[in-house]
Amino acid sequence: MRIIIIILSSIALLISGFWAYNTNFSYEPIIVFILGIVGILSHFIIKPKESEKVLAEPIGINQKVEVNLNLDTNKNNSENQIEPEKNKKTEQVSREEIIELMKPKTSILFIDDDTKFNVVKILKDAQWKKTKSTVDIKGLDIPAVKDADIFFVDINGVGKLLNCEFEGLDLALMLKEKYPKRKVVIYSANKNNNAFHKAWDLCDFKLEKNALPYQFQKLVEQYSVELHKQG
Repeated sequence: MRIIIIILSSIALLISGFWAYNTNFSYEPIIVFILGIVGILSHFIIKPKESEKVLAEPIGINQKVEVNLNLDTNKNNSENQIEPEKNKKTEQVSREEIIELMKPKTSILFIDDDTKFNVVKILKDAQWKKTKSTVDIKGLDIPAVKDADIFFVDINGVGKLLNCEFEGLDLALMLKEKYPKRKVVIYSANKNNNAFHKAWDLCDFKLEKNALPYQFQKLVEQYSVELHKQG
């Protein structure tokens, strides 16, 4: 609209100029000439309306797009923060599923001359069905030993059938050396047994015999998951 006014004002100036010249500058063309000048000057003096500014400045569109982009970025950041928590939950469920899968498959052998040791029964009640116990073993190749995935060995009162000088410590050491990929845990009620024996360092874990049954079960769960990953 403003451009049309400028064009019309410019035409009026030209016409009024010729008219004034031809009429020896009579007052009518001079009035038209003045109106043309006023029309042109109004373009520079009068500020455009806000609606015209919006139409004339496409930068507003770019600003809107930038806001949308920022919103999308914030959305992506929020999703990225949620994702680790989701993955963590999935891993936890997967571990529990592995444990349930391994319960009927994992063979656990306790070698202990204490027939009243109740951890064996507790593991069986927890559905670790292939948990067995024996007061001693007469060889490293007997079926009960060859089939076991995890050994729990009391360092006192066992190993006598194999003439082990340091009883359970020697027996645990022999089991670990013969079956290095299997887990061997030693435990005892006596804390003063040959602290320098190699079995203390070579075996996978050591426990006090009066440790909570949950500690034994936790080891079984941990080792069953590791065995599952080994295939």
